[in-house]
Amino acid sequence: MVILWDLDGTIQDSETLAKAGTRHGFQQVLGREPTPDEFEQLIGRPVPVVYKEWFDDNLATRILDAGTRFYQEHSHQILCYSEITELLYELKLRGYKMGIVSSKRRFHVINELESKGLDVLFDVVVAQEDTLQHKPHPAPLLLAARSIGVPPEDCIYIGDQPTDIQAGKAAGMSTIGALWGDGNVKRLQSACPTKMACVPTDILDFLSQR
Repeated sequence: MVILWDLDGTIQDSETLAKAGTRHGFQQVLGREPTPDEFEQLIGRPVPVVYKEWFDDNLATRILDAGTRFYQEHSHQILCYSEITELLYELKLRGYKMGIVSSKRRFHVINELESKGLDVLFDVVVAQEDTLQHKPHPAPLLLAARSIGVPPEDCIYIGDQPTDIQAGKAAGMSTIGALWGDGNVKRLQSACPTKMACVPTDILDFLSQR
């Protein structure tokens, strides 16, 4: 069984900083803050893709660049959720292959994993640039499975948003809704994951039953 992970809101607590970066980009370029609806539409989707739906290319680039600079300057503040690091090392010790599938740009993903010493735990990283379609489309997850060399049905995808669960199900994988971070029970239940996990160690219970 291969374990694939979403990154933000599942492994690390980056949502507050991501929102601050988005807010900074809007304020610097547009002179206003994002609306609650705009923040909602950004959840679980690549920010550059959404910006290009809202703005012309030049404006989208300026807002993204301003927000990215702010995010990078403060990215050292991002921490993993409690018990996650220990769980990842335990899973690696038990021989599980693992991967990251994130809608975030690759340089962010790699830098943030390396800064925590977690990059050595993952056999594959699929980031925003690696596929034309993004979650909830299954393409990123299918690429991760192919890269490791296993069929999708031998994979579990763990994420905190309905788009994670929808992508995993569309790929033919088992799915786990993560509730210890940014996951919301009602939102995740609407996507019908295989299992819900209240704390990271629930993952071990699920694996022992397979």
